[in-house]
Amino acid sequence: MTSIHQTCANRKAQAHTASTPTTRLRATPWAYLLLAGLALPSAASWAQTTPTAEASAATSGGFVGLGVNVAPRYQGADESKTTGIVGFEYRWANGWFVGGDDGVVGFQLNATPQLQLGLAIGGDDGRKESASRYLAGMGNVDERATLNLYAKAAVNDQMGLSTGLQMGVGSSGKGGLLKVGASYGVSLAPDTRMNFNVGATLANDAYMQDYFGVSAAQASASGYRRYTPNAGLRDVTVGLGLQHQISKEWSLFTSLNSTTLSSAAKDSPLVRKATSQSAYAAVAYSF
Repeated sequence: MTSIHQTCANRKAQAHTASTPTTRLRATPWAYLLLAGLALPSAASWAQTTPTAEASAATSGGFVGLGVNVAPRYQGADESKTTGIVGFEYRWANGWFVGGDDGVVGFQLNATPQLQLGLAIGGDDGRKESASRYLAGMGNVDERATLNLYAKAAVNDQMGLSTGLQMGVGSSGKGGLLKVGASYGVSLAPDTRMNFNVGATLANDAYMQDYFGVSAAQASASGYRRYTPNAGLRDVTVGLGLQHQISKEWSLFTSLNSTTLSSAAKDSPLVRKATSQSAYAAVAYSF
């Protein structure tokens, strides 16, 4: 889902064009892995967010927002749930931030005016057995703190690329996700902008087993057949977002996304619907 956090960040980026001095980086294996995600031809994008890189801003600022979200009860569910969403983010000019899509707390470095690299402590919401009757006997997937690394690159004023690595996901804490994505934005009016997003998420064995696999014990408790999914592509998402700036401080956002699970995921006995839709609407105040 294109989130309120990322959309607000993009709007702030469009409003700030002044850049800070460039800081030179020494390449590390993590940096190479993150940037390699940008080159994946079939996954030019990451649709869970609007992955347009932020322009370097010389001032601190943030936002608060409220909205409503409609999404599947769990990955592969054929039932939806409606929940309220609360958004908060504050970024300091020195690179530190709290809240937002990138993590609970973290640091973002402006490698160039077009490229940002970040490291953050985030979280995985897990999955509750009580979320659906179809999860009876499966047990809970525990919530966990995660380590997030990401990169965002602005190709031009309309197009952005992103990639992110999330580690420590799932009950075992060994799950990992690699997300890659792109967003293309067009102005419909001076205060209204539309974004087109497309993206892919890849997962390791531990993550796929936690969220799509069925162990022997789970099979006995749930009645499902045993299933061990392979690592690889988890899903592909396409989305459309619309933002309208009411005033300098206030903005409205809406988003509609469609996610299709990969073969390894949709073959799970837990999956009742391989392609699902989600949507949200929100209002935010920037300061």
